[in-house]
Amino acid sequence: MTNEKKNIAVEADERVYTLSRPFVFEEQEYTSLTLDFDALTGADLLRINTQFDADQKIPVFVKALSLSYQINIAAAAAKVPFEFFNKLPAKDVSKVGLLAQNFLLI
Repeated sequence: MTNEKKNIAVEADERVYTLSRPFVFEEQEYTSLTLDFDALTGADLLRINTQFDADQKIPVFVKALSLSYQINIAAAAAKVPFEFFNKLPAKDVSKVGLLAQNFLLI
């Protein structure tokens, strides 16, 4: 057996989204969000869908393309309230929305 160094690849957790800057919500600082879309269940999606429909003044036909719907999905996946995203920098909201959209469309 030789004393060769083994190349160990450390994979980044693809569920973790690093925020563009630290963000404080309800007295807790966040530097990242864990978006565990795979942990969502059908019941979660149905609950979000029902609540989203009830909140809309006009129908949204392709919900996966609605930023508000995307953020509702992301909030559930990250286990944070929807309100978390209200003060989050737009850059982060947009990127998290795209991650949710990818989840919904794939």
